Amino acid sequence: MEFEILISGLKFPEGPSFDRQGNLWFVEIHGGNLGMYDGGRVHRFDVNGVPNGSVYGSDGLVWFCDSGNGQIRTFNPATSKFATVCQTANGSPLIRPNDLIFDSRGNLLFTDHADGRTEPVSTVCMLPKGKSDAVILSSGKYFTNGLALNNNGKRLYFAETYNQKIWVADYDQNKNLLKNEKVFAGTNHGAFGPDGIAFDKFGNLFVAIFDEQVIKIYNPRGEMADSIKTPGKCPTSCAFDPFGKYGLVVTEAEKGEIINYPQYKNAGLPVY
Repeated sequence: MEFEILISGLKFPEGPSFDRQGNLWFVEIHGGNLGMYDGGRVHRFDVNGVPNGSVYGSDGLVWFCDSGNGQIRTFNPATSKFATVCQTANGSPLIRPNDLIFDSRGNLLFTDHADGRTEPVSTVCMLPKGKSDAVILSSGKYFTNGLALNNNGKRLYFAETYNQKIWVADYDQNKNLLKNEKVFAGTNHGAFGPDGIAFDKFGNLFVAIFDEQVIKIYNPRGEMADSIKTPGKCPTSCAFDPFGKYGLVVTEAEKGEIINYPQYKNAGLPVY
């Protein structure tokens, strides 16, 4: 499938998202940077930590997980100032927060993989808007990773990397609960598994499979409907450009690139 290379020479890129001006934000895990691509050049901001997932908020801030410091932090592009928003869940310290999204009410959903590669210690959390202590919604997982909400925001999907599964659950924003949690799809049987995920407007879930050189596409029934071979072995995240310029954007760690697939212009589900 035809693709373009937007950015190269990156140090383990992750967490793509777009601001209101159409700029692409991302992180470099091994570079310790929050990055912004304005279509011409890359601007880097040293976070003094280990940034992981990132998402642009309706408040005009870039929110990101700092897995090195065990924090949820923000960056203000207007002032170049960082702030720490959350360091605990249910009163206990965060360990390795990983990926994050917003719901329609401005609550922040995020995963804390807690180095859960061999022990089921990973969680899914929700930080209520305006609060500093998160609520644990799901626990007992192996390396929780990417998250996505469906089109009405009532079902949450999340990746369990080291168990090679995508989970789905009913999301109750009012009671801070996940209910009826179940496996949506099994992705593979390799050493790793699903990383970042994103929905298109047809209800298909795009899943970056780390170390397998592929984006797998699952229909609403959890069946693999298609796949996209990536140029590098280690796709980490995927996102749709809401402005219709780039289509599907994929961060890839082996080659240190961010690539895009123009065929998917205007295909993404609107992001909260």
